[in-house]
Amino acid sequence: MFLLPETQFGLNFLNTLPCHNESLVFSPISIALVLSLLHSGSRGKTREQIGDALLNGASDAQFLNHYSSANEEILSGKKTLIQESIWEPTKKNYMNHVLKEKLVGVEVNLANRIYLKEGISINSSYLTNIGQYYKAQAKNLPSSTVDAVQEINNFVNESTKGNIQNIATEDLVEHSIALLINAIYFKGDWKNKFERTYVRSGDFTTFNGEVTSKRYMIDFAFDDDYSSDDIFEVVHLKYFDERFELAIFLPKQRNTLKHELGKLDAKRFQNLMTNRSKKLLNIQIPKFKIETSVSSLKTNLGKLGVTEVFSESADLSAIAENLSVTDGLHKAMIEVDEDGTKAAAVTMVMLDESTGGELDPTYFIADHPFLFALAFENHPLFIGVLNK
Repeated sequence: MFLLPETQFGLNFLNTLPCHNESLVFSPISIALVLSLLHSGSRGKTREQIGDALLNGASDAQFLNHYSSANEEILSGKKTLIQESIWEPTKKNYMNHVLKEKLVGVEVNLANRIYLKEGISINSSYLTNIGQYYKAQAKNLPSSTVDAVQEINNFVNESTKGNIQNIATEDLVEHSIALLINAIYFKGDWKNKFERTYVRSGDFTTFNGEVTSKRYMIDFAFDDDYSSDDIFEVVHLKYFDERFELAIFLPKQRNTLKHELGKLDAKRFQNLMTNRSKKLLNIQIPKFKIETSVSSLKTNLGKLGVTEVFSESADLSAIAENLSVTDGLHKAMIEVDEDGTKAAAVTMVMLDESTGGELDPTYFIADHPFLFALAFENHPLFIGVLNK
């Protein structure tokens, strides 16, 4: 019901980043879930601004139901045991293959936590609500700043399987009385795996016209979902758990991503995600790994109208009296290769006292800048652009 405003939040946040000249990735669901924890504890204008930015048009009850359901459903990634033919050459038979069992599918970890400094009192009803609806845990920090930093970073490291580390610093902990954190980790195996023997080097034209070399995953006569409109063509790469996919939005005209992003709203995005058909494809997609840090969510969210929560007049009275958010951090990474995708993100906000079959295949050659979205049933978990 609220897929369009949820998607629009992700696209709006993308436009607060240097998406026209940098390769980057972020997790709109991770940012949204941390803001949802704040939404549950806010009142008045503070709550209204968060609701309008994340899920415009939803009532408080609809907001709570939407994001608490998303929090639960995303965790339902499935794995399957399959037999795979593995090449193990011997002296007698160079082409020897053996069958081995392998657990494939999708692994998702989503963790919400609130850290409290010693002596800080939080309303028990707030802790009960976020525990019930967002499975959020509350934990007291050690009195030692060094130990507190280690505690937070260990949680992030474990929650993201080591893909994101060291988000907390001594200075950050010393100037906060509470920390709200969301961590998300995704690992998915392709339903149709790319053969390593088909990986080749090829040219990639960057956002500024420079030609660089990338390693490309290639497949021929690839029968999968495809959609297009007058601006984008999209290939939908499924994981073993087919509710998850990586959608690559490639502009039809070369090197026009900067221009076309201005035309990509939630309606166009979801039309391309929904109105798809099976197509015989010859595809060429670069392997890539992107890491992104957003050092001040206060700046980015301020551009989307979320300002009150960072001000002296913030009303977070359902959490505790005289609280405001000083700032927030977001870190994300994604790695796409022949086997599948790994992606992880962490968002943290710091609180302080207020002061059909075809004969001819369609060619999908992603050798110039494109947008990508890692989605669960069309809900964008990660959004990014590859510009160079």
